[in-house]
Formats: sequence, structure tokens, C-alpha cells
Amino acid sequence: MRRRGWLRRAEVRVALAVVALATPVVYHGPAAAAAASSGCSTGYAVTTSQPVRVAAAASVLTDARDQRFVPDAPYAAGGSLMVAGSEVSGTSSPQLYTHLRSGVRSYAFPVATAGTYFVDLFVAEPNASPGQRVWTVRAEGARVADTVDVARAAGTGRAWHVMFAAPVTDGCLNLQIVPIAGVPVVGAVSVSYESAASAKTMMFDDEFTGAAGSPPSTARWGYAYGGNGWGNNEQQSYTDRPGNVALDGAGHLDITAQRETYTGYDGHQRQYTSARLTTRNTFTFQYGTATARLQAPSGNGLLSAFWAMGKDVDTAGWPACGETDIFENRGRTPSTVNATIHAGTHAGQAWLSSASKQGTNAYTQGFHTYTLIWGPDGIESDVDGNPYLSVARSDIAANDNWPFNRPFFMLLSLAVGGDWAGSPDSTTPLPAQLVINYIRVESS
Repeated sequence: MRRRGWLRRAEVRVALAVVALATPVVYHGPAAAAAASSGCSTGYAVTTSQPVRVAAAASVLTDARDQRFVPDAPYAAGGSLMVAGSEVSGTSSPQLYTHLRSGVRSYAFPVATAGTYFVDLFVAEPNASPGQRVWTVRAEGARVADTVDVARAAGTGRAWHVMFAAPVTDGCLNLQIVPIAGVPVVGAVSVSYESAASAKTMMFDDEFTGAAGSPPSTARWGYAYGGNGWGNNEQQSYTDRPGNVALDGAGHLDITAQRETYTGYDGHQRQYTSARLTTRNTFTFQYGTATARLQAPSGNGLLSAFWAMGKDVDTAGWPACGETDIFENRGRTPSTVNATIHAGTHAGQAWLSSASKQGTNAYTQGFHTYTLIWGPDGIESDVDGNPYLSVARSDIAANDNWPFNRPFFMLLSLAVGGDWAGSPDSTTPLPAQLVINYIRVESS
């Protein structure tokens, strides 16, 4: 959101013949005492500093970043090993997706301490069509992923992820893979410690209650000011005036874009005004689930966004600080929503990964929920509970930095004009409002 540069990276592809692998060697290691007493796997335990990464292979696999994925045999139950003959795109580590455990029923991972653990299932559809291979995931008895259909979500032969967090108190993280249609296939699994919370904890909750015309809570929100273009040649000046940002008295926050001549604190005169809210000085978080329920406006030149950025932006600079655009909508394409993560390379260049989702109806016609699921090694963006962007550390090139392991702050904005949104015109319905029902951040 801070900048819009549509870089393209060559997709890494691999083609392997379908072969049956020999019975894998069991990979033993020390396990936590609590896990042993609960009957968990005898494989390596997840600790607060060391994740466990496993792959459906008989020997160790290494991803593009030299991270080791040990054989999954001590952790997995059911299924057989195979290597898919289809190509896999969208990742720098296709071997984690072409090596598959077909028909897997469950996984059990010992954990060294009670807390919340982040789980990432690496999946790619080798050959099925939408609806032919569908499954559900349960963690510690609770449903965490419903009707997983990789062919529908990502298409055939593209890297995808099922990400979630689960509290564990008994020393063993138990996952169940429940088939609905066809036979489940999983390539690799990464489990990492996320926090000491052993139950969901609400870290931030704004329901935007208050009298009509009043500002949002200053204990939760601050503002950006001015009309310097914001790195994207935007045409508005951001203010904190009631005409641009206020509660509506009915449990909503309205960010309003106006057509008016206005000179901001920075001396830039603009023909439009709007608002950008930020929690930079009031709230930051590292990992968890952040959700906004909102309705975006339609119209040429309007850009609505719910996003987050690394708090160290002033010292690290952009894009090295990291940015995740959980939701963006260009008003000229009201039926399409977009999600992007931005970061930098070791050489100081920018890289990004982005996705869009086309709706049956315009997303601007009603309220929708947009969610960030964020863990130590992965990021997922959902709309109405349906994932449309999933990226893991293992997917990016060795030269790319992964800055998503530090505190981030949240932003809400309604921009006018810019390189990506295009310019408003005589058909743009101004004033226009981005209406937010709530923002919630949970620990898992």
C-alpha cells in the first residue's frame, strides 16, 4: 500500500515422474517428557526456539533457504509416499510439494512447553479438479480448516498452504486430516512455537461504538497527515477532521473521501481529502489473527485498504520493514479484492507476492470480513473465511528477506487516485465512504 511496484519473479518449476518410494527410515530423536507421557511421536519436539519441519519423503529435503525438512514417518499416520509427476509453480522449493503423503490421516508432534503453535501444511494439487479432493483439518479436537479444496483455491500444480494456530497443553499437538471427497495429500508440515498463550486471547478489539460524529478512540488510533503522494502519486490530503473520519453512532467508523480544495499541514494543496488511521503509536503485534469487517466504496480512483507494516519502518526503511496488505480494493473493479506482501532482498531490492479473488457479486455491495493469519514462517489472507493468499518462508528465494518476525502495526485507509488505483473522474461518487464495523486481533 505504501508503494505499488508490480515486480515479477520467475516461477520455479519441477517435473518429476510418479514413482513409489521405498518404506521410509524412521527418524528418531529426543522428545519432551510430557509428550512421551501422552503417547505422542518419538520424533524431535518443537521448542520455543526450534520448529519441527517434516516432509513426505524417505530422506531429508532442504528448501531454497537451506532449511531442513526431515522425513515425516515418526509424526504421520496413514497414507503412502509418492512423488507427483506434475509441475509446481509459485514457490522456490517445489520439492516440498511434489513429495506427497497420499491418504494421510493424522499427525502428532511433541511440543516442549504449553502454548500456541503455528502449523503450516504445504499442499499442491497434482491432478484433481475442484470438488474432487476435499478435506477438513482438526487440531486438538477443534476444526481449524474447513473443506480444504486446493484445486479450487489455487488451481492444479501451484503451491498452496493451510495455516492455523492451535493451543497445546498436554505436550502433544494432534492433527487430524478428515476426507470429505477423494484422498487427502500433503507434502510437508512445519510446526513452530508462536506464543505462551494456551487459549485464544483478544489483544485488540474496536467495535467503534460512540456518538455519531465523534472521533475513534485515541487510545487505539492515530492518523497520517498531508498530501505528499504517499509513494504512490495519490491525489488526496489525509486529515483527522470529522468530515473525513468519524463514528456514525451505529457501531461503525466512516472514512470519507471528499472532493474539495485543501492544503494540509505539509503545505501540499490537493483537490481531495480522506483519512488514514494507524496504530503505530498505540498497538503493535507479532503473530496472531487480525480481522476487519468492512464495506468498501466503488468508483474510479478509489483505493480502500486494511494493512499492516513493520514498526521499524523509520530505521529499516520500506520495503525492508515488511508490509502485508490484508485487503485492498480498487473501486473501479468492485468484484475483485487483492492481498499482497512486500519485503526486500539482501541486495536492497523489493520483492512481493500477491493474489486476487474474484467475487460472484461486488464486494462493495455489503460487509465482508478480511483476515490475516500470521505465524513465524507463514502468512495467509482470507476473505469471508476463504484463503486467497498464502506464502511461506520456504517459498521465497534464498536472496529474499523474510521480515515478518517482528512487531507490526495496523492501518486503515481510503486513498484517491494513484498509480495503481487510477484517477477519479466525473463518474466517481464523491463523497465516498469506507465503512468499518470492527477490527479484532487475537493471539491465535
